[in-house]
Amino acid sequence: MTANVVTDVNRPYVPAAGAKLTAEVEVEPGAQEERPTRQIALCIDASGSMAGDDIEQARAGAEWVFGLLGDDDYVSVVAFDDEVERVLEPTRWRDIDRDDAMARVGDIAAGGSTDMYRGLQAAADSLRRLPDDGRTARRILLLSDGKDKNHDPPEFETLARDIDRDGIRIKSAGIGDDYRRETITTLGTTARGEWTHLGSPGDIEQFFGDAVEEAGTVVAPDAQLELDVADGVEVSEVYRALPQTQEVDLEWRDNTTVVKLPDLLDRETQRVVMKIHAPERDVGVEATLADVTLTADGETARDTITVEYTDDPEKLGEHHEEVDIDHRQTVIKTELGRGNVAEAQTQVERMTKIHGEDADAVESAERETRIVMEGGREEQNRATKIVTDEGLQQ
Repeated sequence: MTANVVTDVNRPYVPAAGAKLTAEVEVEPGAQEERPTRQIALCIDASGSMAGDDIEQARAGAEWVFGLLGDDDYVSVVAFDDEVERVLEPTRWRDIDRDDAMARVGDIAAGGSTDMYRGLQAAADSLRRLPDDGRTARRILLLSDGKDKNHDPPEFETLARDIDRDGIRIKSAGIGDDYRRETITTLGTTARGEWTHLGSPGDIEQFFGDAVEEAGTVVAPDAQLELDVADGVEVSEVYRALPQTQEVDLEWRDNTTVVKLPDLLDRETQRVVMKIHAPERDVGVEATLADVTLTADGETARDTITVEYTDDPEKLGEHHEEVDIDHRQTVIKTELGRGNVAEAQTQVERMTKIHGEDADAVESAERETRIVMEGGREEQNRATKIVTDEGLQQ
């Protein structure tokens, strides 16, 4: 892997009084050199509300996962209602009797209430017990259609941070319309995975299968960007834009902070967007606002966020519009994913004033906002994916 990091700002020239800018950092992973070992923990809601097609499709999804595993991959299965059942202890796939694994999964039955918190704890513990060579792709695949009756989203956020520190990514899926969306999104975002809505039981198999196949494309499982900003520089409104729009809460130590990234995948670009305030400087100064360092798989790549201070009106008028659009789209999509249509509409109005109502990005944002307003959770989830220049949804 030879990753690269590239920065850009919407205004490369600023006045002596300073200005608030939009900046973006693109991370370009190199090609995969060696397939990682996959460690997959299925965490399946088996509460009473899953009875019928949901639990049947969950069992079928687990069996589908078995067919995707290589000999050196590991798998475990946890089912939870008001109790936690360790259906399959974490085991290397070549050491498992497939018929026995299928029988164990086939015995999962729906009943009782929902203790998702302890289910996730058990799934994380199953992965922590496995060997990790630093290039292992660790995944919890959470499927739930209910609400944990004893734990609120802030408690799940704390749990997800603990899980994330152990290099475990959570792919969280809510099925139906009765799950607590805030919990599902918090888990996927905080543990640097992804959250999704499944509209019907038939989507479960694809959710499990896509997650397992994606884990096989990992080139760096615990990547991060370090931002070392100059004195007087302020950074705010930081979002991961690709692969899923997610707001990032930063913790600062002096002038340095870290943006943790989802696992880098084979040649799949990631993007981080932010607002950054350039403080007052003398005309003629070319200033580095922030040093940006990517750390991934023992390698580092560097770039800088830089501006030039000037009083030349022509230079001050230079504007990289696409950088501002990227940030604005990310903010809108994040709010739509949360179901905050009113805030998304406010952001669309601001976007319209700056870029004009006929701009493609504005028309797209208006259309997505209307779809989410008229639709439901499936539309909210779909809105969090950025459409690339190739017209494909990441």
